[in-house]
Amino acid sequence: MSRDGGSLATLEELKAKARGTDVEMSARICLNLSHFKAVLKHLRQVDDNIILRMNNTNTAAAGECLAVFQILQTAYQRRERDIGMCLSVLDQKIEETKKNDQQKRNRLFSLETQRDWIANERSVEDIVRKRSLDVFRSRCQFFEFPPEFEEFLSQREK
Repeated sequence: MSRDGGSLATLEELKAKARGTDVEMSARICLNLSHFKAVLKHLRQVDDNIILRMNNTNTAAAGECLAVFQILQTAYQRRERDIGMCLSVLDQKIEETKKNDQQKRNRLFSLETQRDWIANERSVEDIVRKRSLDVFRSRCQFFEFPPEFEEFLSQREK
């Protein structure tokens, strides 16, 4: 939906959603699992509407496939960066807690559990990405992904 609630979002609106310019991940958000999940849900709106977007895209026009691809690529990279950052924040917090708070085992358990949830979001991200790319590939059959994007995708498969 566009900002006015009427029709499909414009490509410019999708670009803004993919970049997530209206929300910035921070250590504070990483340490609040509910807030983290809400931010990811917001950032995944691009993928949530991929079928509708592709049905309304002239997939015979390479430029239109390229525009949608660039939006997906931006969204994937943003979410991968944010998930990685939050895993680093939690790893650091876990190490600090192990060193400084031997008496606070519950806090350590809580942090480790939270880290596991965020690590699980990588698996969710793989599923969301596969679903979106399957739809994209089925509609833009002749579009070739740039080598750096193929490399980006292969990094997660390792």
